Amino acid sequence: MLDRLQNPEILQDLNQELCAISTPNHQAITPNAPQKIRKSNEELCDLLGDAHLARPFSFNLESFYFLLHTLSKHYRVAFALSSHSLFYQAYLQLESQTNIIPLIPDFSVGVITEDSLQDAINKGADCFILPYLNEDILTQNPIECLPKNVLRIIDISYAVALNLPLCDADIFLLNGENLGLMRPFGILASKSASFYGIPPLYLEIQNLYSVFAKAILMRRDSLQKFPADLSKEFFYTLQAHLGQDCYYFYQTPPNTLALGLKDIRARNLIQSLIFDKIDLINGQECLFGFNQPSFVLRLMNYTEAQCRELLSLSFIHVPSNLIPQIAQKIAQKYTQVRELKI
Repeated sequence: MLDRLQNPEILQDLNQELCAISTPNHQAITPNAPQKIRKSNEELCDLLGDAHLARPFSFNLESFYFLLHTLSKHYRVAFALSSHSLFYQAYLQLESQTNIIPLIPDFSVGVITEDSLQDAINKGADCFILPYLNEDILTQNPIECLPKNVLRIIDISYAVALNLPLCDADIFLLNGENLGLMRPFGILASKSASFYGIPPLYLEIQNLYSVFAKAILMRRDSLQKFPADLSKEFFYTLQAHLGQDCYYFYQTPPNTLALGLKDIRARNLIQSLIFDKIDLINGQECLFGFNQPSFVLRLMNYTEAQCRELLSLSFIHVPSNLIPQIAQKIAQKYTQVRELKI
């Protein structure tokens, strides 16, 4: 319920449309199929602002590794370690990181600061890979501060899922998983048809672009039916129950919340709420089933105990009248877990 940004409900009809093909490879020798793919590609790019051309991109370790490895051969890459966790794992797997400048959100403000971006430029960075929102803590990076004369690759998955204004970039990464599509379907969209020297990773996938376009439009339409922001109402309602035991790590965009609950292991609270059908996550690694707290907070030098206090929450398709009930139930379970000291 409160993890739908990272773990949205699957859109069954659109996934069926993605798979509703008679053969894995379209008849490229005839004009009809390529024309259809080209048209749906253009329609998708229109939804993504300045994008000129899109390509399939798989949100998995191999693709992230290939992208980082390829870019680091041609650019001095400033890479945000607070990107998708598999992107971070790909960085760790690189044989050589000499041409990569790691970026980490600042402890005091929770974002990759203008100073750290400028420091990377001073070190020769001519390519930047940043997420619009940092994983786990959901803070918004100052993308607008990037200079125009560098290659700007921005993961806009959460921005599109929350219908936030898109930033200016040269290449967009878009994860279908955050729009209700099956993992690991994704999109790489570029301002330039050359993709700035990045070679194609995958063959064309029939229906991929049209399905992504429909998913984006469906998300925009559905979000218009719900209040602009429920995170503050939820936080203050919960704080009324728990007082100073309830806090937030950093300011985040509307309908997101990096919630902290003192002296608790988030996993135990999450497990205690399963039968109440209140779904929470500690962070992306928790979402994927790994028994460790937020990798982003660990990179930012939080203690393990502090990392385990994080709940990375979103309020997508949550009826506002349920906020008091949800907050009360979480407060009740939190108190029980603390008393049991588990």
